[in-house]
Amino acid sequence: MIRINLLPAKKRKEKASRQVSFRFSVIPLLALAVAGGIFAKNARDLARLRAQDGAFINQRASLDGVYQEFLGIERQKREMAERIALIDRIKEGRAVVPKMLFDLSSLAKGNLWLKKLRKDETKVDLEGRSIDNESICTFVEGMSKLPYMKDVELKSVEDLTETGMTVKKFLVEGSVAS
Repeated sequence: MIRINLLPAKKRKEKASRQVSFRFSVIPLLALAVAGGIFAKNARDLARLRAQDGAFINQRASLDGVYQEFLGIERQKREMAERIALIDRIKEGRAVVPKMLFDLSSLAKGNLWLKKLRKDETKVDLEGRSIDNESICTFVEGMSKLPYMKDVELKSVEDLTETGMTVKKFLVEGSVAS
């Protein structure tokens, strides 16, 4: 089937120009309508989100008291943990000194006696007197075998005259194991 356009050329041009002018007027209006719809939707969404944001800010403000209380409890918890650790350290150190005194008194026999004993946090300095070197060696060797002592070292031995008698003054250093 063949279609023949029998309209005169002038009418065809008028019809075509009407279609073109219709398209140029309708398409921008449609574009404006779509842009306006998108703008309106975004404006509604923005207003809703701002309202939610305000609600969240109010909720956070109402929870500030609880948060401050939580921070206080956390601070108290840390302080208690530090106190417990300190008490545990004191308990550990408290048992070492009496045991050390008992063990040192049992090691110091015969010709050896102790003059000074100083214990810091982990360090022990000891000064003693002996008549012979063998007693000093036995004492230092026994001290190094104690389970809570480490790095026991004989620092010096020198002859000294005390109360008209020549004795050997010795210094021993060591560390208390944790």
